[in-house]
Amino acid sequence: MSSHYDMFTTEIVRNSLDIVCQELSATVENTALSPVFTLTHDYSCGVFSAIGGEVALLARDMAVPVHIFASLESVKTMFAAFGDDIHPGDVFLVTDPYMGGTHCPDWTVIKPVILDDDTIFLPCVRGHVVDVGGPHPGNYNVDAREIWQEGFRIPPVRIVARGEVVREVWETMLANTRMPDDVRGDLLAMVGACRVGERRIRELADKYGIAALRESVSYILNYSETRLRALVRDWPDGTYEHTEYVDHDFAGNRDIPVKVSLTVAGDALSVSFDGTSDAVPGFINSPRGNTLSQVFTALTAVCPDIPVTSGFFAPVTVTLPEGSLVDAQSPSPVGNCTLSPGTTIIDATMKALEQVVPDLVGTAACDMNGADCFGLNSRTGRFWVDSDMAASVMSAGGAYGVDGWGAWAATFCALKMPSLEMAEVQFPFVTLLQEYACDTAAPGRWRGAPAVHYRRRNTDSMLCTVWNSGYRNSLVGYAGGARGAGNYWVLREGAHDELTVVDLCNGERLEPNSMLFSQSGGGGGWGGALDRDPHAVLDDWLDGLVSIEGARRDYGVVIDASTSTVDPTATAAARAG
Repeated sequence: MSSHYDMFTTEIVRNSLDIVCQELSATVENTALSPVFTLTHDYSCGVFSAIGGEVALLARDMAVPVHIFASLESVKTMFAAFGDDIHPGDVFLVTDPYMGGTHCPDWTVIKPVILDDDTIFLPCVRGHVVDVGGPHPGNYNVDAREIWQEGFRIPPVRIVARGEVVREVWETMLANTRMPDDVRGDLLAMVGACRVGERRIRELADKYGIAALRESVSYILNYSETRLRALVRDWPDGTYEHTEYVDHDFAGNRDIPVKVSLTVAGDALSVSFDGTSDAVPGFINSPRGNTLSQVFTALTAVCPDIPVTSGFFAPVTVTLPEGSLVDAQSPSPVGNCTLSPGTTIIDATMKALEQVVPDLVGTAACDMNGADCFGLNSRTGRFWVDSDMAASVMSAGGAYGVDGWGAWAATFCALKMPSLEMAEVQFPFVTLLQEYACDTAAPGRWRGAPAVHYRRRNTDSMLCTVWNSGYRNSLVGYAGGARGAGNYWVLREGAHDELTVVDLCNGERLEPNSMLFSQSGGGGGWGGALDRDPHAVLDDWLDGLVSIEGARRDYGVVIDASTSTVDPTATAAARAG
């Protein structure tokens, strides 16, 4: 930059783009229709640029990493598809998992803001759409063996042309969902947010000039790249490997390896997945955009004070074996990729990083249990689908200096725990329990978050499909910390035909007044459990998170319940023995 004024302007532009992303997000949340958007915030917003043909991520809201990092691939795909055929007022949509997407329900709306022939900004919203057709409502089809069994695929397409809705495209999309009103409302919210973003970007251009915006983009990208290279330069050179395993592929294969080799060389990183499983028959294959997102989720978690832009990605090279589990090709099914193997990719990458920067690692993945329930609501007469995120709220692990906290890992905290009361208004069930479970927090010097136990009573007849992973290969611990508790579900709890599900079930009928229970297992611990401060264990006992027996078994801490104190002599003996 040529002057202090230019530097000040650049910083104003950088912060303004962050505010634009926040306004995009607020617009979506306040105008969308489905609970996936309005209650659980399963969407992400960002601003991209295309200057001199180079597409870059500039800013994001508190976004779900798997959405916003993969959106970079979606924007690149859109440009590759339309080239010079982009006009003022156009809006584009990308959903195809093999053309910049992740899985079919994640829709990416992109609005080019053309400032001149060589300067385009792109507000973008990516969100999980409640239903996109296919054999299974909600699109988590545990029986899928090819991509066409997972929902309606949409290659890059223009959905608004020069300001006018392309009605035949919209009608085609809406004809391929069971819930067209919700999908239409959510899509309109995404488009509307991008229009708000365009207004704000044009206001910035009018105020500071296009040249200043171009200079600001250059600075924003260079700053993140310079910061990351400086950090990596201090890391010890070498290659660090770890292999983690996916429980199963929903098609009978178990303990599927994901191998990460991370090489530090000077100020650059390379990440290779050579040795990872080939693509599998079940619906856990990961397209390129999804895999890259998971890798960068781990990297950004260990570098929390570096702004996340495309500059952050520049020093990192990722090698994906073509046709493998982590670079799946059509027609492999991918419906569960954002969770499984997404979680395993993050865990394997973070375990490799543990060998480089052990004090910076911790759980960065979202939990892996899930269920779709669907049916006809007797109160409204409308078909409904619910992916019960209230039952999947726990994945935070311990990190150096801090215990696992109260919900998803920090990288996924853009997601919100849905309001139980609002869910009861919208869906035919009543929540009876959602609480921490005693003796389920992963032991460590700093423990993981406890598992959450969830129970509800169903008030209508419905069908339930469970896709569960992480029962055996649960979220990993670090620096000697234990793994998190496993995930599982119990359908028709307490009835003669009670069914415990640790992997999958499809279309199980749940009658009125039946019970549904789940355990969401929580993240791993950090450090050896015998190094935990005994008074921290006492606090956990007082809070009901650990029992007297669990304190002794897991931590070697002996608590005198009559005085609510730690017995130091007995504790020293227990830890020594």
